[in-house]
Amino acid sequence: MSETGNQSEDNRHSARSLPALAALLGLLVTTAPIATDMFLPVIPALADDIGASVGDTEFALTAMFAGMAAGHLVYGPLSDRFGRKPVILISLALYVAAGLGAALSASLAPILFWRVVQGFAASSGRILANAAARDLYDREKLGRTLSLIMMVGASVSLFTGPAGGFIAENFPWQVLFLVMAGAGAVFFVAFWFFFNETLVHKNAAAIRPLSVIHTYAEIGRHPVFLAYALTGAFIIAGLAAFINSSPGVLIGVYGLSPTFYGILFSMLPLSFMIGSFAAARFVERVGMNGMILIGAVFALAGGIVLLALALAGLRHWAAIIAPMAVYMVGFALILPQISAGALTPFPRTAGSASSLQGFMLSITTAAVSALLAFFADGTALPMGLAIGLSATGVMLVYLFAIRPLEGAAAAEDERADGAF
Repeated sequence: MSETGNQSEDNRHSARSLPALAALLGLLVTTAPIATDMFLPVIPALADDIGASVGDTEFALTAMFAGMAAGHLVYGPLSDRFGRKPVILISLALYVAAGLGAALSASLAPILFWRVVQGFAASSGRILANAAARDLYDREKLGRTLSLIMMVGASVSLFTGPAGGFIAENFPWQVLFLVMAGAGAVFFVAFWFFFNETLVHKNAAAIRPLSVIHTYAEIGRHPVFLAYALTGAFIIAGLAAFINSSPGVLIGVYGLSPTFYGILFSMLPLSFMIGSFAAARFVERVGMNGMILIGAVFALAGGIVLLALALAGLRHWAAIIAPMAVYMVGFALILPQISAGALTPFPRTAGSASSLQGFMLSITTAAVSALLAFFADGTALPMGLAIGLSATGVMLVYLFAIRPLEGAAAAEDERADGAF
């Protein structure tokens, strides 16, 4: 059977099993939020127990983001060479080991090490979910599929913040990492039994050093990839700023309990679910780039309001959570579309393209996390400034990079029609 025939058959199969596929890949995407969201309410208690400052303990987030950046460069080529399923299983096994290692640690240094490992393992989630979806779809259909996957992931994330807060108030911090290891074990079993390989044609040269360098260079200089990846870097920078700084401000300074913080944090996945539902429903109607523009408007509105309230010195949780919830609607509208846009030009190297895009996002989150941990001053201003600037960057990249690409594509279509 021809490659086209195989791809068509896979597409028909995926259409019948899309809910199950979205559920499985949605679970895979949650490995990073579980390692992040559940950890946030525990930061003050962990810092107190191991005798470290809250600022120093926040570097455990930076360590995880650094591990994710490294992992992003590895998993794509590996999955292009050996398939999605074996790489998913290996990464989940490593995720379990990292959770157990952190739970057995007695000081900050080994925790930082295991958080790097945990981030390295968790980075596989979004990369391999994106690559598996790209094996089956492209453009708006891919954007819709990724929106469904992220909506499933967000539904799980509704409970991660409250669960982390409950653990922080009622159990030793070590229990948190044991729960993470347990989640990884459950996911491993689910993928072992229920996930079918999506990659039809494996690339034997995908992990050869020269081939990897050439592939990344080819992807990295593609103007379409660069435009969408840069948009993603800006939108995720705002989320990284909130994740890094909100526990220290809301729990450490404003005096919220870890449980209440976790409940408030669950408003963000709820906003993400709303945005993901809207994206899945309307992206094929308004187009991928139209959805990015709508998302940029939401993100900019939330980011500017949060910054303005921080500048005004308003010390109330609603001044942070409410505008951030608006930002997250925009985040959900944008993220699947920039992933679809960045991967669409690369049907045969989707794993590598997903890896390079993920690396750029993780480098951004690690840099923002480190800067805000360093400049933490007990106010919401550094966080608000970072989020406001991130939202502004998203809009600027859309106007000056994505929109011109769309115009160029339309002009090319007109020329093709005229030639015909």
